[in-house]
Amino acid sequence: MHPLIVALALVTAAPTTSHAQTAEPDPVAGLRSLLVRGAGATAEFYGQASTDLSKEVQLNGRRTFIGSGMGLRGTSKVKLGRAGVIASEHTRQLSVSSKELMVEEAPKDPYFAGVLATVGTLRTISVGGWQYQLAPRAKAWVRTGRAGGAAAAYGDQFINVLEPATLRKLLATKTRKTVGPWTTDHTTGRKQRIYNLTGTIKLRELYRVSPSFREAAGTAALGTSQVTWTYMYDDRGWPYRVGWRFYAHPRPEVPGLGHDRILRGHLATQYRNWDKPMTITAPQAKPGRGLAVDDLADVLSAPERRK
Repeated sequence: MHPLIVALALVTAAPTTSHAQTAEPDPVAGLRSLLVRGAGATAEFYGQASTDLSKEVQLNGRRTFIGSGMGLRGTSKVKLGRAGVIASEHTRQLSVSSKELMVEEAPKDPYFAGVLATVGTLRTISVGGWQYQLAPRAKAWVRTGRAGGAAAAYGDQFINVLEPATLRKLLATKTRKTVGPWTTDHTTGRKQRIYNLTGTIKLRELYRVSPSFREAAGTAALGTSQVTWTYMYDDRGWPYRVGWRFYAHPRPEVPGLGHDRILRGHLATQYRNWDKPMTITAPQAKPGRGLAVDDLADVLSAPERRK
């Protein structure tokens, strides 16, 4: 066969799908592209935290233990600038299971007293260097003080992958990577492929690299606690989902967060609509005092319990 005919035959037989030729995305480059154009996104989040509060009770004629925990879910928005998140908005719904256990503990533990005050819907906005809060059952917003643009959205969510240095640190600590098949996103109809990374990071290492986590934690005394993280990005390298998970256990010795108050917890954030305009504005508000406890990270700087 003539060489030209062979070449044409090979071209004709080659796969015609564009997906087969797609290069693997660079998540750092993908993030930079979003930062440069000042993109924004909407997000949904959900999580749980189990406390050390428990009590032996009689249930259906049998003695058993009940425990108290927190469940949270909600929505958020983020707006990016060249260095990271410049504004964020967070609407969070918190519930407490076996609430009576936390009520009993509250008089001697200001942390749990603070948690009880946030049951219900809490709204927080960080924009223009200020933080604003609409507490559960409150009728008016208050301006609670100075804060970074990421403060509203990154207190329940410890892992801020929208900070370049934090993302690079996670990539350096990954222990597993998987690549999903091409699928259709059910909300946008876009064909996409999701890349999934997993690893662990000590909270003190996260504190060193992440400005938003330093602001949320409020303390560098984080001991040896670490979280397992998961980061998912799409075929453009754009953030898709991020989550963290924590377990306290005796072997090896891993204490609970906040002087053993939280024994296990997890939180996941799903990002959407990176290609749509995003604006976050400050609400009308008067200066005032914010809630003492308004996110999961507050447990990290909680004082020791009174005996």
